[in-house]
Amino acid sequence: MEVTNHEVGESHLPATNSASEAAALDIIRTETVLSRMPVHNLAKRGNVNIQILKTTAEGKVELKWIVSYSDRYGQARQLAYKLDTIVINHHIDEEGRPLPKMICLGSLRDIADQLDLGGDTNKVRRALRQNASAFITAKFEYRGNDGAKKTLEADFTRYSVVFTGEQLPDGRRADAVYIILNEPYREVLNNAPVRPLDRAYMKKLPPGAQRFYEIISYKIFSAIKNEYPHAKIPYSEYCTFSAQIRHYERQPVQDQMAKVIRPHKQSGYITGVRYEPTIDVENKPDWILYLTPGPKAHAEFALAHGRKPRKSVAAAGTEVGNQQSHGPRSAPREHPRKPLPTSAQPTFDPQLIAEFTLRGITEQKAVELLSKLQPGQDILAQLESAEQTVQQLQNTANPVRNPAGFYISLIERNTPVPDGFETNAKRKAREDKERKERERRAAEDAREEIEWEYNRYCAAEVDRYIQANPAEFESLKNAKAAEDRTMRPTSWPGLTETTARIAARSAIQQKLSLLTFEEFVNHQKQGANFSLKPVAVSPDFDSPPADLQPELLNPDSASELLMETELAIEKVPHGTEEAKDTAPEPMTVAPAPDEIFIDQAGPATIGDAPAATVDRGEVIHLSPESATSPALEPIIELAAEPMEVEPGSDATGTRLV
Repeated sequence: MEVTNHEVGESHLPATNSASEAAALDIIRTETVLSRMPVHNLAKRGNVNIQILKTTAEGKVELKWIVSYSDRYGQARQLAYKLDTIVINHHIDEEGRPLPKMICLGSLRDIADQLDLGGDTNKVRRALRQNASAFITAKFEYRGNDGAKKTLEADFTRYSVVFTGEQLPDGRRADAVYIILNEPYREVLNNAPVRPLDRAYMKKLPPGAQRFYEIISYKIFSAIKNEYPHAKIPYSEYCTFSAQIRHYERQPVQDQMAKVIRPHKQSGYITGVRYEPTIDVENKPDWILYLTPGPKAHAEFALAHGRKPRKSVAAAGTEVGNQQSHGPRSAPREHPRKPLPTSAQPTFDPQLIAEFTLRGITEQKAVELLSKLQPGQDILAQLESAEQTVQQLQNTANPVRNPAGFYISLIERNTPVPDGFETNAKRKAREDKERKERERRAAEDAREEIEWEYNRYCAAEVDRYIQANPAEFESLKNAKAAEDRTMRPTSWPGLTETTARIAARSAIQQKLSLLTFEEFVNHQKQGANFSLKPVAVSPDFDSPPADLQPELLNPDSASELLMETELAIEKVPHGTEEAKDTAPEPMTVAPAPDEIFIDQAGPATIGDAPAATVDRGEVIHLSPESATSPALEPIIELAAEPMEVEPGSDATGTRLV
């Protein structure tokens, strides 16, 4: 809803005493459904766009109310509002229920006199046309006076106007001004509950204060009936249903409402008002107005319900007029009353109660709030979200001055928690989950590390045994190689050699009395030191040091054990020996101590010279002169198709990568 250039006039009403209040009341009964909705622009200048649309959490339209005005006659303003509420509602109340189709309002001059217009009938005629041409689009549910749920969903105007001399629907000429009730409007009037209003009081009030009286009277009566000290209404609700501009800062709100409430305080209808900051469903600043009913409000209620009006009303902590009784007064007769049975007080988790008391809410109020929770209401999330809002507004121009009251209002209204808000419980659950995940990963990393250590331990023990028993290792290896050639005669020789070496080492490992993994872990926990250094090679052992051999299950050479990819590069002088007629098997050769080629293409002579040709898996014994040469790089073996060499020709080198 949009409102521009809004100004509301105010007047000063004389305060009335309770003794003459009942006689001065002019009670009319007004329906409580359509009269709650705004139809008129109460601003002195500017236009208003009345559009109210409320939906449920599921997106269902709960309330739709749109008012469109005639371009010819203009918006229905203050005079049209007074005409509706003072004149037309009075005639509707006098007709009773069910209402007739046509209602006579009297002459234009009579209407002008009731509105204190001094006989200006042109203004009355224009105001009637503005009201009759106000087009309404409505959709909402309401309770009928029989308690049944009813629905209004229609596009309509409320009534049509027939002026004096014009033809009525029955063919007669109108002898006065008539309104013809349109069916949707008439149906609501016949079925809606009614509430009492003081017509004489409304006539004295300026339009803004009168509209406030219409909206708040129902809540004032409810507070008096239930003996509540206050009636309350959100500021945003008042602005919505009175077509008033809405402010979002405290001072403009109080200035705006002071003009509206001042006539009611002067008349004694309201004796006190208090503002409590809150936020609305859209997380915008809002205020709850707590209004203390005054003597006039009690007099209206008593007269409307057939009771004797109260002479004065005083509530603790509220503003009351200076009305005092004089002279002695006999005490009322007291009759003993039977004690009413009390229902068992519900009990709640003390920790849940503590969440309230820590935030300044009394234990009694906490129990009351918990007893009235709605299904699915997350009260802890609402408390924590509200507390976060209080902290955010603490150092701003609009801090929350009563945090406890702010928390209570949000819970009573079941204000939804903003999307993405993380409560303390959710945050703790997330942190616990993340901590457990870190612990699980750390445990997996620790187990993986100890498994690597165990594999190194097993490989070192196998190396020691092979160094001490080289003949047995060679025998096992040759036997495994022969077995593999028998089973797979077309397999690559290099692959057969590697498979045989792995199988021989595996057989030796199974033979050794090694620690189990669990025993190894226990020794590690006790601080046992396992040496992973290989045993020194004996002089007559014709095998390389352990650090030049692939270790079983050693992660540093895992790829070497899975696939033979060793390649030895040796620069051999050309012409040492002619190539044989058949292509040789892939061989392993060591590079000369002074020339090592890496990622280069180098010439090589393939032959069967005893000094240069060895079986795969063996290494060349270094001469004493080369003992002082730099350490050899680890052997890399390349498994590839043997190169075919023509008989009688030298083999050329292949680019090695």
